[in-house]
Amino acid sequence: MKKYIKYIVIELLLVGAVIAFDLITKEIIYTKAESAGRMVFIKGILSFVAVRNEGASFGIFSSNPVLLKLVSSLSSAALIAFLIVSIKHRHPLLRTSLILIIGGAVGNLVDRIALGYVRDFAEYEFVDFAIFNMADVCLTIGTILLVIYVIFFYKEKQKPAANK
Repeated sequence: MKKYIKYIVIELLLVGAVIAFDLITKEIIYTKAESAGRMVFIKGILSFVAVRNEGASFGIFSSNPVLLKLVSSLSSAALIAFLIVSIKHRHPLLRTSLILIIGGAVGNLVDRIALGYVRDFAEYEFVDFAIFNMADVCLTIGTILLVIYVIFFYKEKQKPAANK
């Protein structure tokens, strides 16, 4: 059990690193974009622009911020609990996906609670797509990794056949 505690601590520290990375990029890039206006990072590809997202993805739930904070908090807590109770399942793809999803979710939740909105700043110039932040990137990559894990690596444990 002692070695599992070490893994839990390491994984929670990695979640903290994802959260810190998200909040630092929001503080630096969003703040600069807010004062400077649109900042072209890679011409024709990526710009930075400060956008307050009062909802979830694509602005959904913007009319009910209390419900959004509640759902986000409960989902984050449930994922952290799952990360901890599933510690004996050591598949790296599952662990990595959970770390990224939890870190991204909590990063955006911190904004929602502290500011009342999420700071989005990255905009693709070559396609009409939502403006996003690093937490959204982590959530997306984590979800893709989780889907890959479920499709290609997850094996449900077989129950022993009953004696007849």
